[in-house]
Amino acid sequence: MSTKWKCSSIFWQLFALLFVSVLSAQEEGKPTRFSHTGLKAAISTVSTEMISERNLNEGEGGALSLGYGFSQRFTLWATVLGSEHRSTIGDNEIMNFGGAELSLQHKFEIKSRFQPFGKVGVGVYVLEEDQTEESLIGTGITLSLGADYFFSRHFGIGAEFAWKKLDFFKRSIQEADGEHIIDVSPSLNGDTAAFLLTLTVQ
Repeated sequence: MSTKWKCSSIFWQLFALLFVSVLSAQEEGKPTRFSHTGLKAAISTVSTEMISERNLNEGEGGALSLGYGFSQRFTLWATVLGSEHRSTIGDNEIMNFGGAELSLQHKFEIKSRFQPFGKVGVGVYVLEEDQTEESLIGTGITLSLGADYFFSRHFGIGAEFAWKKLDFFKRSIQEADGEHIIDVSPSLNGDTAAFLLTLTVQ
């Protein structure tokens, strides 16, 4: 399955969710005590686990997200994230994993303090060895389930489990004569799991 086909499929899924959000917004006539619409921000600690073929330990890092709630239940989030991993082989070198994601969140509950949610999104990712000019570049899809607990109208804390399907399409090496592109082994593609603890302001 090509990356282009995957991105097209995800685009139509996001479009369908956007369409459903318009319908659900029309059905929700009762106001809530929480501020779900408008600008939002979130900061998270992130624990990321790679597939065994990448020979990397679980890594710790963080994420910063900006969002816009365009209905009581739906929010569009833009997120940058990163984590640091040590290799399980060789000289125990450090690898840095980073990404930029665009995701659509749907809240299953909006009127209680405890608010479970789901997310679907797409992203661009980079995995590079620390202090080198070599990196893997790819795209992926992400699916998340989590819950927030709002202790006031605008502030909440939450936990989230995210699954990412990564497809690295090139290995980039920067040298004195320019960038060199090398084919990527398919064994490096696969699942990545992440657990996030989040503080949200909305």
